[in-house]
Amino acid sequence: MIKIIIYLGPSLPVDEAKKILSSDAKKEVTYAPPIKRGDIPKAASDGYNIIGIIDGIFFRESAVSPRELMEILKSNIKIYGSSSMGALRASELDIYGMIGVGQIYKWYKDGTLNSDDEVALSFDSEEFIPISEPLINIRETIKKALEEKIITKIESELILESAKKLYFPDRRWNKIIELTEKKIGKDLSKFSKFIENSRVDVKKQDAILLLKKIDDDSK
Repeated sequence: MIKIIIYLGPSLPVDEAKKILSSDAKKEVTYAPPIKRGDIPKAASDGYNIIGIIDGIFFRESAVSPRELMEILKSNIKIYGSSSMGALRASELDIYGMIGVGQIYKWYKDGTLNSDDEVALSFDSEEFIPISEPLINIRETIKKALEEKIITKIESELILESAKKLYFPDRRWNKIIELTEKKIGKDLSKFSKFIENSRVDVKKQDAILLLKKIDDDSK
């Protein structure tokens, strides 16, 4: 029996995750809250063969350290990472055997992204519902809106500038748009509508890819 533990929080609802990766005759799958320091050694001692890291604690408690992951990678336990803390640690530790999955991992690996701030967000500590928007999703949503000519090049730059100036727990689309409208003296209702229907969620996309990868690898 393969034992799998997935550290998941605001990137993807657990109910959706279970539709992709769940327990069956060959594997036992456990979903745990966002990873923090000390969780990895416990998972190893509990007999998990595969560890998937999607979300993790950044500021409220000590983050999972590269050192504790490296110790586990010396064993036969596989560790996968994507989306958020998982992507960040995988970009640092893939040379030691950690398996990175998804676009955000690739961006951290090639230097396109270089800050924790890109994936950080505030979320409800009990239900893990996102309260703010991660900067990486904001970037990609702005890029898509520009490509579809919902906003101009100048507007796209000012929207991103407004987002960057906010501390990560305060990055909410209504606040970002409000700040930008004050700068340009123009209504951005068309962009607001675009966000409602077409916002990009790279973190969710990458979380799904990780679950599919682990499901394939554990068959």
